[in-house]
Amino acid sequence: MVQTPELAKAVASIPQRSEKQSDSQKLMGAFVDLGILPQINNINSQIIYGRRGTGKTHVLKVLQSQLTAAPRCCVIYIDARTFGSTSQFSDVSIGLSARCTALFRDFLAELYNGFLEFVVAEGGKNVDLALDEINNLAESATQPIQLTKQDSATANDSKKGTSETGGIIKSEPSKLFSLEGKAGRTTSTEQSTSSTYRFEYIDKVIFPAISTPIKNLTLLCNATFYILLDEWSSIPIDIQPYFAEFLKRSVIPLTNVAVKIGSLEYRSDFAINTERGFIGLEMGADISAFLDIDDYYVYDRNPERITDAFADMLVRHLRNELPENYLEGIGIETGAKLASKLFTERKVFQELVRASEGVIRDLINIFSKAYFFAHRKGKDKIERDAVLEAARQWFEQDKERNLSERLRIVLRTITDNVIGNKRARSFLLPRELANHPVIHELFDLRVLHLVQRGYADKDKPGVRYNIYSLDYGTYVDLMNTSRRPELGFIEYPAEADNKDYVVPFDDKRSIRRIILGKEILDDAGIVD
Repeated sequence: MVQTPELAKAVASIPQRSEKQSDSQKLMGAFVDLGILPQINNINSQIIYGRRGTGKTHVLKVLQSQLTAAPRCCVIYIDARTFGSTSQFSDVSIGLSARCTALFRDFLAELYNGFLEFVVAEGGKNVDLALDEINNLAESATQPIQLTKQDSATANDSKKGTSETGGIIKSEPSKLFSLEGKAGRTTSTEQSTSSTYRFEYIDKVIFPAISTPIKNLTLLCNATFYILLDEWSSIPIDIQPYFAEFLKRSVIPLTNVAVKIGSLEYRSDFAINTERGFIGLEMGADISAFLDIDDYYVYDRNPERITDAFADMLVRHLRNELPENYLEGIGIETGAKLASKLFTERKVFQELVRASEGVIRDLINIFSKAYFFAHRKGKDKIERDAVLEAARQWFEQDKERNLSERLRIVLRTITDNVIGNKRARSFLLPRELANHPVIHELFDLRVLHLVQRGYADKDKPGVRYNIYSLDYGTYVDLMNTSRRPELGFIEYPAEADNKDYVVPFDDKRSIRRIILGKEILDDAGIVD
């Protein structure tokens, strides 16, 4: 079956990113929901976290399709990576205010285009009034504020005067003569002032001038507006809190507007405290608590369910790239059938799912490499060795090469402690150490995987841990040797000392109690 030309072409054609799939029906068809969509298909503004490749964009695109199909819904999907009609917002040599304003305007330009398209398509009796509001939004977004300032003023005084003198001789009976005289001067002063003025233009975005047209639009169109803002982490980190503040003051408070943000958790900064006070979004108050897609695909929590879900995803992606009913014609109607017909046994497919560590894009890439490894070998089905080799290649090409030297040292220290000394792959980190930026980086780069947050150790009340597992690629070379680590969570041994094991889930499966501390950072010379 691996040698089938149509199947080989389909495997090579699977899009690696959701935005590469222009057909919304195929996007919908390839989606397998494990309970995420019902939690975000609502009017609440929310943050959706997930590492690269976990399917944030796919989720938002499917949500866009669902909402667009509903009546009176205007849905605007925005990829923040496309911001930058001017380079100002990413140039740190330019003042923060100018950079923020440039970014705000790029965002408002996307809203303008989305609103205009919706209003024109919907029509209706209020279309002219709605277009006026869109124009008001455009003017507020694009035109700077004009101020008139006095440059200089000059005062000029001028004086005008008259004078007169004289005398009159009179004769009176009692006097020989008398003399009357008068003299005087009259003066008037006139003052004139000349001034020069100049116009100044200030690049500002006035929040009411933005929110008011949008609010009026929702009323005129009798519609709900959904703004799906993807790739938040591509916004420069120092601008993110100010952009969050902009959203809080312009669109999030509006009754019929919802904002959904897709982001990487540890590359996001939604708020800061400054001398002038709090800036940004307050979780729970301004925007709903986040939903983390990673939590839904943790293999160790429910291996069978995740295996079935990933098998269904692969079948759906392949079906999109093949003629109609092709897979059904060769007996692959479901994900379970794919695992049995394309792989030598289900355990081999399960090894593929384990190697992907809950990241769908990694699943697709490792599957593609394993498929063509078997194809080159002339095999009819994918064997375990093909999966191991594909996982090794993917780790070296996509993950390890992105590690800095200090991250390599920390990862090597963890690997030596957990795999080398304990022959395990999972471990616990105290919460304060788990919040260290280096651990965040290793997690973002998908070489550490979070199994559970905030595990409370009954032997140490008040102390909480995060449970992590090492990436499959860190020990793939040991899989066929006696040094292979314990892979799965095993049922708690009856004869074991409970101080040697941790039971993190509701069932009886456990892992060995391996608690790492600050020493994992010391070897890399990292100071807190």
